[in-house]
Amino acid sequence: MRKNLKKSLSLLMTTTLAASMLIGCGSPDKEEKTEKSEPKVSAEDTDWEGASKAADLSGKLTYMHSGDDYEREMYANVFDSYMKYAPNVEVEQMYVPSDYATKLQTLATAGNLPDLFWTSEAGVKAYYEAGMLSNMNDVLEEYPQLTEDIIDGVMEFGNIEGNQVAFPKDWTSYVMYLNLDLFEEAGVEVPTNDWTVEDYKEIAAELTKESGDRVDVYGTAINNYRADWINWMGNYDAEWFKDGQSNLSSPEALEGLSVMYDLVKDGSAPSPGTVSSTGDSEDRLFVIGKVAMYPSGRWVIPSFRSECDFEWDAVEMPKGTTRTCPFICSMVCIAETSENKEAAANLLSYQMSDEGLAQVMESALSLPVYSDLMADDNYVNTPPSKDAFINSAAYLGNASQIEACLTGQWSEYNSMINAGLSDAFEGVTTIEEAVEKIDEQANTTLFKK
Repeated sequence: MRKNLKKSLSLLMTTTLAASMLIGCGSPDKEEKTEKSEPKVSAEDTDWEGASKAADLSGKLTYMHSGDDYEREMYANVFDSYMKYAPNVEVEQMYVPSDYATKLQTLATAGNLPDLFWTSEAGVKAYYEAGMLSNMNDVLEEYPQLTEDIIDGVMEFGNIEGNQVAFPKDWTSYVMYLNLDLFEEAGVEVPTNDWTVEDYKEIAAELTKESGDRVDVYGTAINNYRADWINWMGNYDAEWFKDGQSNLSSPEALEGLSVMYDLVKDGSAPSPGTVSSTGDSEDRLFVIGKVAMYPSGRWVIPSFRSECDFEWDAVEMPKGTTRTCPFICSMVCIAETSENKEAAANLLSYQMSDEGLAQVMESALSLPVYSDLMADDNYVNTPPSKDAFINSAAYLGNASQIEACLTGQWSEYNSMINAGLSDAFEGVTTIEEAVEKIDEQANTTLFKK
């Protein structure tokens, strides 16, 4: 079992030892020698398996990642903590707050990828096919804690042809956030984790408040972001990508997508275009009390904690014929061009250790990929209630999502789906017409047989 590293975390927070580089005072005709600095934290004080090796490593690492300012600060702390074990390794944080994918591609094109970097679960294949990703199979053997107690299915998104070329740093469940004050005002019973799609539709209609032609409160919200439609199709066990082709027009996929479509048609949810016209976003409408139920990932929790002036909580997404939780993740990759892969692997091992993850999970932006940590309050904290997040780990990911991600054509496919669903949600086409068009376009351009 993986161990919680409270002892070493305490030591990291209290240590005041200063490391210094000792320069030898040789004569002018002799090469100066630089002695290695001693670790500020002893390997004896931690359960992280890479600590002893870290002390002997040296060199510089570049680590590129995206995210908001929470993540910039969190990973700065992770790197600083790591360098207390590896004082002769310098980690340069390359934080990119916007347009991350484009900037990463620019570096890749120039042959100047950082040692470690993030890409989405759907972006792995393209970098792999370009020969830019280091094979991590040996890394997993060297650091067995990396896969100890790991949640079923998460490794598949970074495994291509038997090669582990990307590692899931975390994940975010998709749940339904509830404005409990609006439930109380409307006299509607708050749903529990065992609710169904039919329950959801009825509750959304009951919570919607209108004043003439104006909607004061929408019962819920929908989005054409990939997590939404992956979730709804998966909740009807749809094989929406099958045998290398788009299959959104299958009866099961259509049933799932129709949940979102019907909510817009009956006025229980604003269309994405309607939301855009307000100058806000769906999560902002939830924060200001204009949306009573909001499906989203864990990344909204920090802002909800600081901005919501009402009681709120979260439950699992409603059940259709089954349940699926989309796997939304940034995968950590080691560049094939890295000149310090040994140190890069060691840093990855530290990042994914209990100690490293403790510094990231406190913010509640994401969830650990380890089943034992999912049950630990230090890693999955409240509010909101934990059960919805813990439960969703049991049905994380699905075969269609994995297959579609590993085509290497995800970006183009995702754009087609977004455009087609937008047409349906804005009333340009029906949902049936939209999925037929998406399948035809995708299967004649991207996935030709």
